[in-house]
Amino acid sequence: MKSKVAIVRCLDYQEKRVSEAMERIFQLLGGIDKFVKPNYRVLLKPNLLSASFPEQGITTHPAIVKEVAKRIRDTGAKVMIGDSPGGPLNLDEVYEKTGMRKLARELDIELVRFDKIEKIKSYPFAQVALDCDCFISLPKFKTHSVTVITAALKNSFGLVPGIYKTECHLHAPRPRDFAKVLADVFSIRPPNLIIIDGVVSMEGEGPAAGDLRNTGLILGGFDAVSLDVVLAGIIGINPFDVPTTSEAYRRNLGEADLKRIEISGEQLESVLVRDFRLPRQTLLNKLPRPVLNFVAHFVNTYPEVNNKTCRECAVCVKGCPAEAITIEDGITRINHKLCIKCLCCFEFCPHNSIYLKKSLLLKLLGMLRR
Repeated sequence: MKSKVAIVRCLDYQEKRVSEAMERIFQLLGGIDKFVKPNYRVLLKPNLLSASFPEQGITTHPAIVKEVAKRIRDTGAKVMIGDSPGGPLNLDEVYEKTGMRKLARELDIELVRFDKIEKIKSYPFAQVALDCDCFISLPKFKTHSVTVITAALKNSFGLVPGIYKTECHLHAPRPRDFAKVLADVFSIRPPNLIIIDGVVSMEGEGPAAGDLRNTGLILGGFDAVSLDVVLAGIIGINPFDVPTTSEAYRRNLGEADLKRIEISGEQLESVLVRDFRLPRQTLLNKLPRPVLNFVAHFVNTYPEVNNKTCRECAVCVKGCPAEAITIEDGITRINHKLCIKCLCCFEFCPHNSIYLKKSLLLKLLGMLRR
């Protein structure tokens, strides 16, 4: 049986447009009754990376979450919304700024905390995701400096409570090793349904400091691997250059052969996004490990701090798994002898004050574009 992926155009986040697009997504996937029943406990898990406003394009837009939540609630199911951002972030502030608290009040649904955990496969995992009858993942489509893209597969990493994410990065700093962690976590509780916010996506240095691009799409399906493969096809990259896709397919967690994926709604050829910019780190990630190990010291990107914009909030200090960042005399510094290049600081910084710097040889070779 072919894996199914639905693609629907949605040009912006106006309520009417999102509602019509979401209605079409559910129709293409066989109807909401296929996976939700009355009295089900349903967890909606958006990507809430940080305490960012919706227009910043870093988190799943509340208009997407709201339209899914309304439809699930109307079946008679109990709806919960939850995520656990990485680093030392205040969850109340995250829910407030991302618009989740407002929509939860409007629809009278529950915002949950991942404060109860169960250890599975050595990973602390959100108990609510294990106990719910239906788990719906609502990722935001963005580039990612470690995993190339972040979408269907990586969104499940949010089910590992924030404080424990840093430990995962510490033990698996390289992209291929981190992909194994993400596949492990995803396999614990695969979503029953995935709907991807690709109305406004992020290209370049995602997942927080990239550039926004109106890609005008919403994707839905039941197979995370297939969804990420289709997204790779839309932006014109080899899906197996995405380490999470490659690892998940190797483990039989989903279908990665486009010929075995049934696409409905818009066809792939009609929604291609030309010249979609990937993170600078991507070319290095594609090198074979022996080559990467040999040249990494000379050809690399590494995080640096722009102290002109840094507000000394210490989010990077608290979120660094290698304890490589300090703030002294009003200056934030990264100790590159301790840095494991997991890029957590780059990802967590709420002020985009951490950037990726190219090594001198990398600049001379001109391997990566600005």
